[in-house]
This record gives sequence, structure tokens and C-alpha cells, in this order.
Amino acid sequence: MARFGACLRYPVVLMHDRPDAKPTPGSGQSPEGRLDSWKEIAAYLGRGIRTVQRWEREEGLPVHRLAHEKRGSVYARREELAAWWESRRRTLAARATDETDQTPVAPSLERVTRTSAATFWPALSSDGRMLAYVSDAGQDGAAAQIWLQQIGGAAMRLTNSPREYSNLSFSADDTRIIFTARDDAAQNVYEVPTLGGEPRLLKRAASVARFSPDGHWLAYVSIDSPGGVRIAARDGVGFRTIASELVDVACVVWSADSRALLVCAHPDPALEPDWWIAPLDGRSPTNTGIFRKVREDGLTGLGMAAAWVHDSLVFSAADANGVSLWRQRIVPSTFQVARDRERLTRGNEAAWFPAAAGRRLAFASTHADANLWSVAVDAASGVAHGPLRRMTRGPGILGFLTVTRDNRTLAYFSARLGRGDVFLRDLDAGSETVVADSTADGRGFPAISPSGRQLAYGMRVSGVRAMRPIFIDYLSDGTSRQLGDDCGGRPRQWVDERFLVIERFARLNTIAIIDTISGEQRELLASAERSLKNPRVSPDGRWIAFDAARPGESPSVLVAPLGECSPIPESAWVVVDRSVSHPFWSADGGLLYYVPTGANSVIRSVVRARHFARPSGLPEGESIAVYASNEMVMPAFLSGTAPIAISDQIIFVLGDFRGDVWMMELEPE
Repeated sequence: MARFGACLRYPVVLMHDRPDAKPTPGSGQSPEGRLDSWKEIAAYLGRGIRTVQRWEREEGLPVHRLAHEKRGSVYARREELAAWWESRRRTLAARATDETDQTPVAPSLERVTRTSAATFWPALSSDGRMLAYVSDAGQDGAAAQIWLQQIGGAAMRLTNSPREYSNLSFSADDTRIIFTARDDAAQNVYEVPTLGGEPRLLKRAASVARFSPDGHWLAYVSIDSPGGVRIAARDGVGFRTIASELVDVACVVWSADSRALLVCAHPDPALEPDWWIAPLDGRSPTNTGIFRKVREDGLTGLGMAAAWVHDSLVFSAADANGVSLWRQRIVPSTFQVARDRERLTRGNEAAWFPAAAGRRLAFASTHADANLWSVAVDAASGVAHGPLRRMTRGPGILGFLTVTRDNRTLAYFSARLGRGDVFLRDLDAGSETVVADSTADGRGFPAISPSGRQLAYGMRVSGVRAMRPIFIDYLSDGTSRQLGDDCGGRPRQWVDERFLVIERFARLNTIAIIDTISGEQRELLASAERSLKNPRVSPDGRWIAFDAARPGESPSVLVAPLGECSPIPESAWVVVDRSVSHPFWSADGGLLYYVPTGANSVIRSVVRARHFARPSGLPEGESIAVYASNEMVMPAFLSGTAPIAISDQIIFVLGDFRGDVWMMELEPE
């Protein structure tokens, strides 16, 4: 593990430099003259724009800004860039020599890809010699595609369509790659020849598909009937359902003998998800209790992907310091946990999406520097202009932005101090304070009242059925009170100084409003078919925006009137735009911003908006482009990452979240 930590301490050494890729400074061009844009600087150095922007931010690349011209104008001098490159080359050579002298320690690590890209969903062939993954190949603004790479060889692109690809796996004979892709209607399962060819539809309205190791069966999750796992013949014809009592199946992994499935799911919407073993012969599934133990120890298990390696489960879990890989041994006869779990990765990189072949484990290792950033907006048009401005620094999870009515105080959650804390930021002075932890550890999900006098926050008390109490802090004197032992959800936004909008947890999320004096709740938004998330109340308190999605479909942003009618009937909901999410209002309520889903559901990089007619509650005109970023992206996979707008700026949760695929050999326990 020491070797892994040493590697991750120097991400630029590992992520950007190839000995066969030399920059223009060494090509004989004259170093005299000036380069007057990011594009010219990137071309001179032989790299992409976002790479040189990262070098300027993290490694001191000498880039100058023109103070007398519009914000964001940059230039660089060729002789300064040439000197910087030579100095950097010598430093990297010295580091490489130092690392070569280190004694290797297990588990050994091998970096497989070298694109420093948005890379997710790695899959290994059965012999561990081929790797498939989803990546934008490090190209600015490029849609992520499926790539195939021989371990140690060059990568080959297998797809060309701008779709959302996920859940990659190889067929038993390694001749095909199975994947989930979203079209305009829903998610479907496809296969594509490993050596290239046209993708073929395998299962419509399905996802999370994997062939059994013996090649006889295809397991997948139906979008239309999401309970349990469907088992079809290898040609996809016919099916039967196992573990039908489990709902919201997020991941499916076969055992090596093809006799059982490992699934991440739960048997009831009121119960927490966990890893279950579902025998292929139809016997009742067994709960391993792994995620329950993880939650009891203060971690959050991620159920998007896992690997079943012999008698161990390898999965990702997040704590205050980030996302790491863990290995938990399970007893084969009982499928219960045995001994303490083992942390496989350490450092400031996020390690997730594990995939295994034998004892070879591949995973995505990405930057995890989520922080607050802001960009100026034009008061008249609401469109962003000028460069991004960093507001915070430090690793860890961050989110749940709320602001007071006067736009002067921002409340948010951050784990950058090594634990979960609620911060209050003075937006005029730029100063911050940590809210004193007067009630209990583990506070999160903050919402500050319009006046700034009250702060609501939630907690999750671990158990088979998680309890979610809500607390109210009075910021003037530091006193607190608890609304109830279990409010069923977490705070999102105050309507006024008494009523609080909360997001409630069930199989399909609902939006409710809670009286912070009496503790009484009433349902505000609910649907029998769609899950509702990310509510935001308009500045005048008359409208609520939110996103809604059917299982397996892209979300849409809608708006509904707030009033005495509760719940608000679906007939009163108005669609603002489709394939978008995370709505937020302009400071005057005249624009409703949102983020398009794009070709990668894990991250977002664009903001659009529609004008909003406040008397009628109807959006007006076509959507307008507000902001786009190729360098920093919004981590949509984390809850509470919706941006927020004040009078002169938009505040984002943004990070790099790019990296590469690594591989390790797992030794038997």
C-alpha cells in the first residue's frame, strides 16, 4: 500500500506525462513571442486546454491575465513556457528515479490507462488481459464512449454515439461486451463485438446485465418491473425472475460457479439497501449485512458496482476523507461477514467501480477535489461571464447549498476538516465559520432560514431501518431542538421561518413540508410512477421546481404552484425541460436554471435556463445557454450538488473527477 500512496501523492506525474509525447518547446520553434489564448498555449505545449489549465492551477504554469481587458483574457510567453517545461522535466525524472528505488509492497499496482480522462465502469475479460471502460479520452467536450484496451497496449474505440453508457461486462467467452445505454425512451441492454462492430440490442427497457461465467445465462434488471433480477437464456430469449422480493436492484455480480448472484438492493422502501446473495435455484436471498456494518462504522457504501473475488466482496465506501476500496470476506456457507474488512486503497484519489477477473482487480481512480466555485452572471441576461473563481480548498465531500434571503450568508456541508461539518460563509467578506456541534456528531444536509436566524440539519441513525431525525439550531444563542426521532427525510429549503421543505425517502422519493413548531408533515409532491428530487422554492415562495424521473429514464425539470392544495396534483405540474435535472432559481425568480444530463450520468458540465413568467407559472421562450465547463465538472452522483444563484453570481459544487484505470493483484486472505 505504501507504493500506492506514493503514486497518488504525485498525480501529475502519473496522470499526464508520456515519454513519447514531447511538447512544442523541444521541437525547434522559436521561443520568442506571445501566445494570446488558452488554445494557443495548449497547442504550443502539445496538450489539451483543460490539461494546461490544470497545470497553471496546480503546478505553476506561467500564465498571465490581462487586467485591463475582459475577465478571462490570458497570455503566456514562449520563453517562460520553455523554461517551465525544462524544469518540470528534470523534476519528473528525479521523482521517477526515487520511486524506482522503493521496495515493492503488496498489493502491487499497475496503471492501465494514461489519458487522465473522465473514465468510469471498467470491466476485465475472464483472463484479465483485456480492459473495457467508458471514457471521454481526455478530449475537451467529447462525449464519453466505450473503449477496449489490451493490458499494456493501445486503446480502441468501440462506440461512436453520444449516449450514456454504463455497466460494462464481458461475455463468458470474451467475444462480446455487454453494456447499458440510454436512448430517447429508456435504458436498454446492448452487446458489441470485442474486436469492433455494430452494437446489437439485447434487451429493451433493461439495465445492469451480466452473462454468467459458464455462459449459460444472462442476468439483468427490468426497467418496467424493477423487482428482483431476471434470468434469461444466453441468447436473451425468455426469462424467469429470482429474488423478486428485492427492489431497486443497483448492481448484479455472478459468483464464480454461476450458481448465485450478488445484488445491491433492499426488500422494502423503508429499509436500507445492502448486499444480498440470491441463489439461482430460486431460494430466498440472504442479506450479508455488509452495508449495515459499514454504516454503523460511519461510512457510506456505494452500491453502483462491486466485485466478487473468491470468498470476498470488494466495494467502494465513502468517509469524510473520500471514496476508497474495501474488501470484506464472507463465510461461504452462511454468506455472513467474517473478520474485519480491509481497506485496499488510500490517499486523496477516489477509488470506485471495481471489476475483477480471478484475483486481478481493476478500478477507476479519479481526482476527488470537490470544492465551491463561483462565476459572475450578467444582471440583465442571467448568463455567466468571466473565469471561475475558487471559493474553498481541500478534499472531501461537499454539498447542500442554501442561502439567506438577502444573499449574504451561505450554509453548506463539507468534510474537508476530516469530519462532517456545517459551514456558514459570509459572501461579502469571504470569511467562514463552522457551526458549533452542540447536539451530536454526524450532522449534515443543512438548510438556513430566510432570515439567517435558524439552521435546520438532518442526521441518519444507522440500523436495518434508518432513522432520520431533524434538528433546528438557533444561531444567535447556539441552542438546538429536535423535531422528531424520525422525520423520514432530510431538509432541503425553508419556505419561511416556520415551514421547511424536506425530501423524503421511499422507493420513489417524495417531497413534503414540515411544520418546525409542531413537527407535523404534509405531502407536497408525490407520484406513483416517478421519483422526485432536488426541490427548490422560488424567491417569492409561490413556486417549487424539482426534477422527476421514471426508473431507468432521464429526469425532467418541472415546476408547480405552492398553495393550500396538498399534495399538488400532477395535473398542475409544468414541464420546463427534458433530460435535465438539479433546478435552481435566479435571485429575482425570473430565470429557472438547470443542468442537462449529457452523455454521462455521473457528472455534469453545462447550465441552461428558461425565462419564467411568475404570474402564470409558465416557462417562456427557448432555453438559453448560461455556462459550460470542460475543466471542472459537477459531481451529480453526490446528493445535494445543485448550484445556487445570488444576485451577481452562480455558486457551484465542482471538481476535477478525472483519472485513470488501475489494476492490482489481490492476495488470498
